[in-house]
Amino acid sequence: MTKRKQPDARPKGPEFLFEPVALRFRHDGWTAERQAEFIQALAECGCVTEACQRIGKSIHGAYGLRARPEAWSFRAAWDAALAHAIQRLSDAAFARALHGVSRPVYFQGEQIGERRHYDERLTTFLLRYRDPDRYGKWNDRMIYQAAEPEGAVQALAECLMRILEGADGSSKMEVEPEVEGDVP
Repeated sequence: MTKRKQPDARPKGPEFLFEPVALRFRHDGWTAERQAEFIQALAECGCVTEACQRIGKSIHGAYGLRARPEAWSFRAAWDAALAHAIQRLSDAAFARALHGVSRPVYFQGEQIGERRHYDERLTTFLLRYRDPDRYGKWNDRMIYQAAEPEGAVQALAECLMRILEGADGSSKMEVEPEVEGDVP
């Protein structure tokens, strides 16, 4: 009976297609395969230092390769790999905000259970920056209480003033009262 080769346990990331930088061949240099391995490692870990360690190359060499004028495709792949890593980080933060983090509970030096901890600051941050129309910073200026009878009127007046004010704070538009008999 023959043994089957076990598939790699780590999930493969997306393939980043790019044109490797053509360099003079060195057995220990930045070959096309090493460049592709670096981009793949960068997408997986999101850290240039760790990606260089994984492929056995120096950080100085990676940034030197990126700085070459003909390395436009390598730079684009590098940026795409970092964007992929940031998306993975964002997904992990969402999972932590939704499902919480397990924290052990100890009694007399022994673990007796676990508690789920939900980080409300993380949830607030994610809501504020993922849905700014509903939870954005502009809502912080809406300081009125619904119990006040004129609170909603005050909030509407503040919104109208922000609309009428220009970027420099001066009034861009002056409202003139209508006079009977005027024809525009």
